[in-house]
Amino acid sequence: MKFKFHNPTEVHFGPGEFERTGELAARLGSKCLLVIGQGSVERHGYLKRAEDMLADAGVSYAVFRGIEPNPHLETCVEAARKAIGEKCDFILALGGGSVMDASKAIAAGYYDPDNLWDYVSHGQETVMPVKQALPLMVVPTLAATGSEMDAGAVITRWETREKCVLGSPLLFPQIAVIDPALTVSVPLDYTMDGVFDIAVHVMESYFNGDQDTPLQARLIEGCLLTVFAEGKKLHGDLENVKLRENVQWPSSLALSGLFTAGRGGNYPVHQMEHILSARWDISHGRGLALIMPRWMWYVLPTDPVPFASFAVNVMKVTPGGNNLRDAQAGVRELCLWLESAGLFLTLDDFGIPVGELGAAAGDCMRLYGHGKGVIGGVKPLSLEDVHAIYLMCKTPDFMR
Repeated sequence: MKFKFHNPTEVHFGPGEFERTGELAARLGSKCLLVIGQGSVERHGYLKRAEDMLADAGVSYAVFRGIEPNPHLETCVEAARKAIGEKCDFILALGGGSVMDASKAIAAGYYDPDNLWDYVSHGQETVMPVKQALPLMVVPTLAATGSEMDAGAVITRWETREKCVLGSPLLFPQIAVIDPALTVSVPLDYTMDGVFDIAVHVMESYFNGDQDTPLQARLIEGCLLTVFAEGKKLHGDLENVKLRENVQWPSSLALSGLFTAGRGGNYPVHQMEHILSARWDISHGRGLALIMPRWMWYVLPTDPVPFASFAVNVMKVTPGGNNLRDAQAGVRELCLWLESAGLFLTLDDFGIPVGELGAAAGDCMRLYGHGKGVIGGVKPLSLEDVHAIYLMCKTPDFMR
């Protein structure tokens, strides 16, 4: 086991921490681009409160509205140009994962807006490294992506429907104000989408990473036990701030590097989902819920041991002495959890036409295959494998 762990984000966590936004922002600069989504933070009064706190702290600001649920490259470039024109010296993201991801792209794009896509890994031979980025502060309003404590962002080039990853140590938020009370206003569907997004972030490493890292495995199992149990309670008690806390912190830690240091691993489920949400603009969490159990069922015969461990240690399957059967029982239990959360889905739920899945599989290989003809994981997936998993999404009866 060999790794470098570095997470420089200063976290202020807990109900009421939002009220410190102004004083903390004043540490980063004198004028920010205040980035928001498509209206929810305004409707709930969060934008006005943030503006007032910034003014009280002597921080000037310019508001950029309209970040999409799958943030568009084109919108990020527009926002970066506004930051340049307004002479902003830092970015403040107020919103969910899409707003935080977009803000990272804006922070990098400030220094080279004309070529922002070249810094995003989209299958090109050479990815331009981010060498400069504006300081970033984030105030998440949803427990889901963990973008508040990582150095990556997922951006969609809407013109070509390509959704890919931008990453650099320079994109770690310097300050994250994580106030779970801000997430109480999130409706049921988005809340549960976010809960499963959190889970998949650590499940990918659990199945695809180095299996001889017992501490990391136990940390991931603890995260999953918490997220599934607290998420199920939250489903029936959306205004419970304590339950919101109990899923918000796992969200922040899931991609912080703490759980997966030394474990590594690929993210094939995310890669396959990115193609679907780029083409059909679907919710990322719901797309993961569509693909994750099918991918598990398809690849677990390759190495059933980690899937059997997940079944026994997370889904509480009684071990039967056969790893393959235990692993399959774990997928069934996961599907029952998804059904209870309103997330056991098929292609029909998204209006995705079966006839376009072959082209989608081709996009996946082109963008994420790195010229090798496969995407990584416990079972490396060919073009035909990806297409087969997509086709499994046609029906709920895929475990035969």
